[in-house]
Parts: sequence; C-alpha cells; structure tokens
Amino acid sequence: MADKSIDNMRQATAINRLLKSFIMAIVIYGVAIIYFFPILYMFLSGFKTEAQAVYPRIFFTPTLETYRRVLSDPTMQGYLNNSLFQVFLGTMLSLAFGIPAAFAITFGRFKKKSTPGKFYMWFITTILLPPVAVIIPLFIWYQRFNLINTRYGLLAVYVGTHIPIVVWMVHSFFSDIPKEIFEAAEIDGCTKFQQMLRIAIPLARTGIISAALLVAVFIWNEFFLGFNLTGNPTATLPVYMARFREQQGQFVAQLSAASTISVLPAVVLGWLTQKALVKGLVSGAVKG
Repeated sequence: MADKSIDNMRQATAINRLLKSFIMAIVIYGVAIIYFFPILYMFLSGFKTEAQAVYPRIFFTPTLETYRRVLSDPTMQGYLNNSLFQVFLGTMLSLAFGIPAAFAITFGRFKKKSTPGKFYMWFITTILLPPVAVIIPLFIWYQRFNLINTRYGLLAVYVGTHIPIVVWMVHSFFSDIPKEIFEAAEIDGCTKFQQMLRIAIPLARTGIISAALLVAVFIWNEFFLGFNLTGNPTATLPVYMARFREQQGQFVAQLSAASTISVLPAVVLGWLTQKALVKGLVSGAVKG
C-alpha cells in the first residue's frame, strides 16, 4: 500500500509538472505571437497591392510588384547605399580604434596603476551619454567645419560614439587572457603590436565578433544623429522611413515593403550569428 501511495504521488507530481510546462509553453508562444504579429503583418503587407493593404484581407494573391517598385526607386537606393556605407566603414573603423584601445587599457604599462581603470571608466561613462545631450555643440562644430550633410561627417560621429562599446566588450575578453602568455611572447621578441595581432585578437575573436555585431546593428538603426546632421542626399534608411509619408504619400504597401527591407538585414544578421552574440554578451561583456 505504501509503495502504491508513493507511486501515485510521483505520478501526480509528474502530471502537475507536465501541466505547468504546457501552460508555460502556451503563455510563451502566445506572448511571442503577439509580439511578432506586427512584424509578420508588415512583412505580408509588402506582398500586397495598395488596394489590398488599405483594406486588409486574410487571403490574397501575393505579388512582388511592391518590392520591385520600392527597390527600383532611386531615392530608396540612395538612402540604402548611405546606410550600408555607414555600417561597413563605421564598424570597421570602430574596431580598428577600439581594439588597440582595449588592448592598451588591459595590458599597457602606465606610471600609475589607477590610470587604466580611469580610462576604462571614461569609456563606460561615454556609453551612458545620450546623443541629445551633445547635439547642440556637435551641430555648431559641424556647421563651422562644413560637415553638415556629408557622409564622412556622420561617419566620424558614428565611429566616435561606438568606439566605447568596442572597448567595453573587448576589454572583458582581453582580461580573461592570462598575462603569462604575453610575458612569454615578449621574451621571444614579440612587440606589443604583434602580441595584439597574433595572440589577443585570435583568443578574443568571439568578443570582437559580438562587438562588431552590436555596432553594426546600432549604426543601422540609429536615427537621431542621422536626422539632425544630414540632409536627403546623405541620410540613412531610418531617416528615409521617418520621411516616407512626406515624400511618398499614404502608400501602406510601399511603406510595409520599405520597412521590411529596413529591418531585414539586422534580423537576418542577428539570427545567423545569435550563438556568437549571446556567447559574447554572457561570457565577457556583462562582467565588465
């Protein structure tokens, strides 16, 4: 009897756990569907005609005409090229400046032991500074040096604002590398640059990839600086989306197609590299 009672209790406990897991799964999937539905609706609306998009229908005949119209628009192509230009060069330059800075803070030799920590905290506090706090002096400075409405002017501010993110993430990964490796390399005649290039960067590549992904997504999505420091010829895709109604009129299908094109690179990039990104954030950055 005792054994049977124990078996019944175990069975009841297993059923309760299964029921809780089932309910939790339903809740999670429900929240995910609610959260993802606007994106799905936007994606599907891009395959509709304007008449179908204005009067929503569950069943419709998909067409690529709206995407063809959006992608063949010279204005859209110009904004898209500007975004790709800023993302590629901005990410590369942020890594080119941020990695050596993180290496110097982690393994550099300073007269005072507190100097590396002060530099690191300076970079961290820079990340917390909102762009709106510096837009007025930045705008005045850019206007004086004729950098308003230029690609390279916007690129400079993007690189400056994203170098701290690279330093923040890469520094955490550099800190996990044993210093004895660099001491042995120095004895063998390796310079600091060679140590960074041949030892530090390969060992911290996960953190570097994660930093590059974050910077690329941040630059791709950035709106405030792009809106205030550029005009139509040099503005990026988020600025184009904000001005879409003014330039195109009320076209729901075209707006949905353009929005899908805007979010697609970040979504695809994040999906393909989610393991490296999550590993980078969990393994190193959050410890900083």
